[in-house]
Amino acid sequence: MKTKIRRFIRSENAVSETVGYILLVGVVLLGVGILLVIAYPIQSDIQDSASMETQILALTAVDGRVSTVAFGSSPSQVTRIDLGGGSMQAQNTTDNRLTITVADQNGYQVEIFNRSLGLIEYTLNENKIAFENGGLFRMYPSGDTLMLSPPEFYFNGETLTFPILRVNSTGWSGGKGVINVRASSSVTPTKIYPNLSTTFLVNPIYGKKIQMRLKSDYYQAWGRYIEERTEAVPLMNDITKEVVVSFNSKPSDQFGSLVLPIEVMGIDVTDETPVSQFAFNLSDVDSSYHLVLRAPSATSNDFVIDMQKSGGEGTAGMTIVISYNKDGYNETWKTDTLGIINANITSLDMLNSSANANYTSNDPSGTWINETEPYNKTYKKTTPNGPVPLDIVLQHYIKLVSETGTFAIYPGTKSGDPAYPKGFNATGTTYVFEYDIMPPSINYLHIIDHEVDVSFS
Repeated sequence: MKTKIRRFIRSENAVSETVGYILLVGVVLLGVGILLVIAYPIQSDIQDSASMETQILALTAVDGRVSTVAFGSSPSQVTRIDLGGGSMQAQNTTDNRLTITVADQNGYQVEIFNRSLGLIEYTLNENKIAFENGGLFRMYPSGDTLMLSPPEFYFNGETLTFPILRVNSTGWSGGKGVINVRASSSVTPTKIYPNLSTTFLVNPIYGKKIQMRLKSDYYQAWGRYIEERTEAVPLMNDITKEVVVSFNSKPSDQFGSLVLPIEVMGIDVTDETPVSQFAFNLSDVDSSYHLVLRAPSATSNDFVIDMQKSGGEGTAGMTIVISYNKDGYNETWKTDTLGIINANITSLDMLNSSANANYTSNDPSGTWINETEPYNKTYKKTTPNGPVPLDIVLQHYIKLVSETGTFAIYPGTKSGDPAYPKGFNATGTTYVFEYDIMPPSINYLHIIDHEVDVSFS
């Protein structure tokens, strides 16, 4: 009996069929589980993508209607939107902020705008679409941003027109229903620039820098757009989520009162001869005339122009010494030139190509080796010491003062420099310093602030 029981227990009859069935069911269930794990996110992403495409079309309509209201073409506009399981909010106090400053090289600047732009933002899971300052943007789950519709930002190489469209209300709605998005405005737009109450904020713009700093979750898309439209190279800060862009304005091509320091804003250091005019009309010059100009500060030795009356050229004679002492180089040139006298005015052209300069430094030159022919050589106090035309010498060193092309030329206050003014009347003196500027350059600026209220129902 015991033997039969042991035989029964050890028997494998019909076991393989049962085990096979169990394994088959297990494999099927495992496959279904894996398929669900893999397919569900894909299906969810497909559904989200389809929903987002629908919302893009709807929010494009919102974009256009908000702009219509902001620019005064209509007092209000309504857009019906199916939320599709997402949420929509309007905010007027967000981290997105626009700051605009106008500055000169003296350090004086005016902040003409500093406010939150507000926004309208649709969110579905980790996808977002936002209306911000007239533009429509998308943010993907990865954090990457894309501009879907450009903002009201126009630059033609000379004039920048930048209407600001601020959302000045708050609201929220979510779910799967249909809502009405109403845009309205009862506030008169405010002109930010030009501002005729001050001569500092007028058109055309001369010798100033316009800087725009935009903090936004969509800063990357803003930066790409500005770069495409303006030739500027915006600075994008991934930590603060900011994009910063600056525009330089060209200097006047007319003589104006001598006000020191001379402000140089974004001179094109890539240009072989960026300076087109540099001259003084000196008033009431006498034999003690002596003027020392230094850059980039009043005590700097980086770039020095030393001008004084000399006897070698008669009553109109001027001696000009140009020195460059930077990055281990110590280079000095000297020339005698003539001032053109008309009544009590002595005109001195700093770009006089007829005046030749000779190299006088004890150290051989090191900055000229990459200059254009025939000036690409090493100069010495002995031979070769020139001559090189005054305008070539001046152009050469002005390009080296600052890599950014922005600096100021001050009356020298270093020990040994003459008191300013010496031997001439500064009040009656005029000057012109005209130069090419690095892009983007701006001559005219127009900024108007528009306010819009947005509500959901």
